[in-house]
Amino acid sequence: MTFLPRPKKQLAEIVPAIGKCGHKALPRSLAGSLIHAIAYPWFVSHARTKAREFTVSDACTSCGTCAEICPADNIELVDKKPVWKDRCELCLGCIQLCPTQAIQAGPKTATRPRYHNPEIALADLKRSKK
Repeated sequence: MTFLPRPKKQLAEIVPAIGKCGHKALPRSLAGSLIHAIAYPWFVSHARTKAREFTVSDACTSCGTCAEICPADNIELVDKKPVWKDRCELCLGCIQLCPTQAIQAGPKTATRPRYHNPEIALADLKRSKK
């Protein structure tokens, strides 16, 4: 299936505008500042810890797809099993694209379907080796 010309035209119009929009600061309030002061430190301390919930079952074949497609270079194979470091962006590509569905993020993902956009080849998602 090929892309239609209209989306390409729309992209040609949108891409040059990225980053050129003026930034308008949001109004500050005492309540907002208080919430930020309380919530932000918690957010920062937990933002990169969700990958700790990832598990790998015995269905893992050590194919390395998860490590190859990770945009943050956050997964490495250790003893032929994926291990997540501390840079996870929670894109969940590793879960969605694991060919054996061996990767889980908590107890609920085992029963959920996986999705791979049929228009995007797996080879296009793999990072080039440096």
